[in-house]
Amino acid sequence: MAAVVRATAVDLAIAEHDDAVNAILSRVDASPALQADDRAMVERLAQLARDRLKAGQAIREQIAASGPLTALVEQTSDVILVLDDEDRIRYASPSARVLFGTAVLHGRPLPDLVDPRERRTARHLLRYARRADQGGGGRADWTIRGADGNASRVEVFCRDLRADDAVRGLVVTLRDVTGQRRLESALTRQVFLDPLTGLPNRLFLRDRTSDAVLRNGGVAGLIVLDVDHFRGVNEGLGREAGDEVLIAVSRRIRDWAGPTSVAARIGGDEFAVLIPHVAAPEAGKPVRETIQKTMMELAQHLHSVLAEPVQVGPDAVTMTVSIGISSTMDADNETELLRHADLALDAAKAGGRARSCCYEHPMKDAMTHRQELRSALASAVDSGALVVHYQPIVALGSGATVGFEALVRWNHPTRGLLQPSQFIDIAEESGLIVPIGQYVLRAALETARQWPARPDRAPLYVSVNVSVRQFRAPGFVDTVRRLLTDSGLPPTRLVLEITESLLLRDDDDVWEDLKRLRAIGIRIAIDDFGTGYSALSYLRQVPLDIVKLDRLFTSSMATSPRQRELVRGIVGLITTLHLDVVAEGIETKAQRAISAEVGCGFGQGYLFARPVSAEDTMRYSA
Repeated sequence: MAAVVRATAVDLAIAEHDDAVNAILSRVDASPALQADDRAMVERLAQLARDRLKAGQAIREQIAASGPLTALVEQTSDVILVLDDEDRIRYASPSARVLFGTAVLHGRPLPDLVDPRERRTARHLLRYARRADQGGGGRADWTIRGADGNASRVEVFCRDLRADDAVRGLVVTLRDVTGQRRLESALTRQVFLDPLTGLPNRLFLRDRTSDAVLRNGGVAGLIVLDVDHFRGVNEGLGREAGDEVLIAVSRRIRDWAGPTSVAARIGGDEFAVLIPHVAAPEAGKPVRETIQKTMMELAQHLHSVLAEPVQVGPDAVTMTVSIGISSTMDADNETELLRHADLALDAAKAGGRARSCCYEHPMKDAMTHRQELRSALASAVDSGALVVHYQPIVALGSGATVGFEALVRWNHPTRGLLQPSQFIDIAEESGLIVPIGQYVLRAALETARQWPARPDRAPLYVSVNVSVRQFRAPGFVDTVRRLLTDSGLPPTRLVLEITESLLLRDDDDVWEDLKRLRAIGIRIAIDDFGTGYSALSYLRQVPLDIVKLDRLFTSSMATSPRQRELVRGIVGLITTLHLDVVAEGIETKAQRAISAEVGCGFGQGYLFARPVSAEDTMRYSA
């Protein structure tokens, strides 16, 4: 058996590195202690090692070229086993004691020492390694359970040397690669998994979509979804809260997708689900309609799964998503499949969000138009293409105009007068909302300065919307102060409308800026109250002057007595805090009467007037 030990050790050593081979052969030539049969056996195994090296099977340089040849097997950390035809261990190198936690190995079947979940494949490998037509080799990874119960991951090499008179057995080399595999696993996670949610990332999804496109015999579908208005969560509640929402959303998507589909996070608040088998095409059947119907039903279910509020600390955040759908019926590669889903997603957003759209060929044209709008918007401010209209705000009791809200429009050279809903989201995405906001504020101040004085009534004020991004821009308060000075308008005649999302984050800088603005004399209003992540308790703390109730409250009060009483309670709380209440979206006399009855002092809507030009405001200001 000593010959087997030395032979196996040399086989392992030479396989590690060709320098080690030459060093060992030099040791063989210089060592008179080796018997003739040992020398022949060593030279034979060295030749086998050279063959392995030529085949690219060398793994790492480990064994030094010094010390007696018989010490190689004593010093190596790799475990060398020789098995009989029944997979029983005939010989185990001393290092086996470390791996297996025991020296009693002789006669034990090697598969019995492998993790039970892998024993079947272990036996298969050993059988495979003995097959002459396979070249007598084999390699794999096994999990070895030691006597203490600890698990080690080992890399297994098999060499069939039963025909060799010096060995007469199956040689199995085990190398502990536990740390290496952990590192590989960590690197794989880093490359292919999103670190926040644990979902696969875009790179992994592209790989799977490539397989789906190339697969024949079925149709695969792709769902891409975007969390609507997610920026408001980050800006309103903070990034940590935003991360909690994303993690909760990812869990729901993963559970919804199940084991047969691939759920992935492919962007900040963008996710995707690849459904490998939507349906198999049938000759003569309207496959496209069937596929789209099935995908839309799946998307609708996903909408409902994600509609449940996400609890973030004391706040319950209700999210909606926009969904774009594509399938391999229209895609020749993974790039097209993803692009088509993105186009459908853009269509869903443009249609009002919280909806699903399937890819259609005309969407390419729509995307082109959107890109053109983004490019044209960049020069719209400087070219004077933006115009500001004004909608009157009236006292519900007397019907007298008390102020105007400034509303931006884009006079597009080919598409006519565009409403904010047609370009504001593009402005937000591109960052152009900041210069656009400054333009609107400057124009509104200049228009308000021209309104005539009214000795018997309070002077008219102008109300200007400020986006979260604009408010958080460096130097915002100083910019407002400068524009007020340039216009000559008294600060008391300016109202800045902000969204609730700006208030819900405990941001001392934001609240300090609000106090500075009010110290100047500017009033602050919450716009669209009731549609964000509102908490009435904030009204007691935030420096505010006006609350504008969203039009949903206004419209629902006329049809729901319960909703009317709810609004009455909200308005009652607001007025006890000495804040003015403006009911938005009043379109009928009934809505006006109910709004006044529940306590709203002021109103705004088409019943009184649609937005008018700066020139036309003069007839309302008398």
